[in-house]
Amino acid sequence: MTDEPATASIDAGLADAPGWTGDAERYDRWFDQPWGAYAFAVERDALIDAAGNIHNRVVADVGCGTGRLTTHLEALGATVLALDTDPAMLTVAARRTHAILLRADGQRLPLRTASVDVAIATTVCEFATDPPTLIAELARITRPGGRVVVGALNRHSPWGVANRNHFQEPPWDTARFLSPAELHRLGTPHGSVTIRHRLYPPTALPLLGTWAPIAELVGRTIAPRWGAFTIVTIDQET
Repeated sequence: MTDEPATASIDAGLADAPGWTGDAERYDRWFDQPWGAYAFAVERDALIDAAGNIHNRVVADVGCGTGRLTTHLEALGATVLALDTDPAMLTVAARRTHAILLRADGQRLPLRTASVDVAIATTVCEFATDPPTLIAELARITRPGGRVVVGALNRHSPWGVANRNHFQEPPWDTARFLSPAELHRLGTPHGSVTIRHRLYPPTALPLLGTWAPIAELVGRTIAPRWGAFTIVTIDQET
């Protein structure tokens, strides 16, 4: 790691920055509902597993939202730089995390080149005006031998089919859902790419906590691409 601080200027051209336009408080409460709590737990565990050992590492949580993943990264011993375009999201995040919080566009990150060990972006590609630039920025800030982890939603999964009407409503009506093949193609110029899938139940059906773990196991075994959550891991060359 370089001895220089990770952060540079935070003037990242936010006047025209793309991104989520939902209500931060309402968004945060969603995670306390049955489906939100279950989906977040699955996604969180998948992202942390993909990130690998982050103890005493510097991790960028790009598109941190209200800081729920950030707090788990901190608990694992990481030094976290949490970034989001929405100041309301960062205000909520500040209530639960001690991470450095920066308002910034993921397509123009105010972080120095090769300044973090791991860069994570969850449900950010969907709202980027230029996903290749976003992925390139994540790779730029990650040191040689480090790792980029991207979490993305799969609209063609059972979850996507069951919730298709929601995609006509803000903020999802502005989202662009990239296929696993597209995500793999975007990651390939920046390192070795691995694709995994998680989150197989379509929604919070009754007794979700009882049968969902079985659905996860079966889904990963016989129909992995049906997972609602795609995890892209890009290992940077040393």
